Amino acid sequence: MMTTLELDCKNRRRASRINRAVQVTAVDQECRRRLSVALNVSSTGARLVLPPSCPERFLIELDAHTKVVARPVWKRPLDRSMVVGVKFEFHSDRERQQVIRFLQRLAA
Repeated sequence: MMTTLELDCKNRRRASRINRAVQVTAVDQECRRRLSVALNVSSTGARLVLPPSCPERFLIELDAHTKVVARPVWKRPLDRSMVVGVKFEFHSDRERQQVIRFLQRLAA
């Protein structure tokens, strides 16, 4: 299934990404936590599998040390879920560096 998703979606980003399924947590504005899967992650965003009721902005916890606000830029239906391309909204250089370190750990 993930191979199909990878082939079906056009590459809209220029940032290099790591194509590996990773469990992440999405936290909405009401602090509801939902386990999710990131199909790939880059320094600027990610492709996630989320429930159909995806909020317009939410926090993604990539791991215990890496949290960043994400904003959906596209959505595609997938059974009872959605495949969602998100762009990260960095509020500091520290957040950007945390994502870069996460990617380095993921690639190792």
